[in-house]
Amino acid sequence: MSNQSNTYAAWLSYVQRVTGAVDSGRGIALGPSAAPPVPPAVAGSKPEGARVVYCSPHPDDESLGGAFALRLRLEAGAQVTNVAITLGSDLAQRDRRRRELISACQVLGFELIIPSEPGAATADGFNHITLPSRREQPEAWAARVRLLADIFAREKPEAIFMPHSDDFNDTHIGTHYLAFDALDEYLSRHPRASVLVIECEFWHEMADPNLMVGITPEQAAIQMTAATEHGGEMSRMPYHLLHPCRLMNNLRRGSEVVGGQGAGVQPFTFAELQRVSFRHGHERVEAPSEGRILPPSETATLDWLRREFGFEAGA
Repeated sequence: MSNQSNTYAAWLSYVQRVTGAVDSGRGIALGPSAAPPVPPAVAGSKPEGARVVYCSPHPDDESLGGAFALRLRLEAGAQVTNVAITLGSDLAQRDRRRRELISACQVLGFELIIPSEPGAATADGFNHITLPSRREQPEAWAARVRLLADIFAREKPEAIFMPHSDDFNDTHIGTHYLAFDALDEYLSRHPRASVLVIECEFWHEMADPNLMVGITPEQAAIQMTAATEHGGEMSRMPYHLLHPCRLMNNLRRGSEVVGGQGAGVQPFTFAELQRVSFRHGHERVEAPSEGRILPPSETATLDWLRREFGFEAGA
């Protein structure tokens, strides 16, 4: 066999092993579990640190997109509260999705708040969280903004996670604007408050992320364990099986998009990309143009973010 054929055969074997690794996860049972499988790293840590709010557009976004929030929970003892902006658009599936969501948040060690529509008797999340709803139903939108601002006022977060404004899915985009509107409302009531804003991506890549967060295999596995609790969604689309591939692609992108064109690949395997800015009262402070990289070897804290980006509370 020629050297060329040997090389091709070696790479074919490599691709087949990658495919086999993905397929090997198909036999792992989907949840929700009778007893949520809380990983030892989560069970052994106490949330006694900074308060963080994660605004998730749908149940499962907190699991698939919450790697940085998870690192803050595990490494800095952050008190992470997932605010489930919606339970999905299918009314008939909301009970199932609530059960899955409760279980997934237990796996992650996140607290959970499910808001309700203004005047609703049950907490089923908000409806119609889209830009058309924002434009065409301003009174209903304003009522949701006030309710989310009330949650921010109770939680007093030092950081708020939300999707970025061009994240493809209508509800992801709507959640971005709802969270920003609610943050404006909250800061108008509390003009001395300071909040780190951390925008996330899932469906559509950000054009200008300024932070790459490294993720260990153990942390990625916790995310996948939590995502598996959303059994109905994972059976429809195996997001959990492809999750490591997405994180690896983020490392490829982020090494240069955040680290600078021509920069070498970072010495870890998995990453998420974010965009960080800072709000102090009515003032929005953009980050410096140079991106920052938080490797797994560095402890994830909000103080690290403030220091690296030059944000100071009260500045």
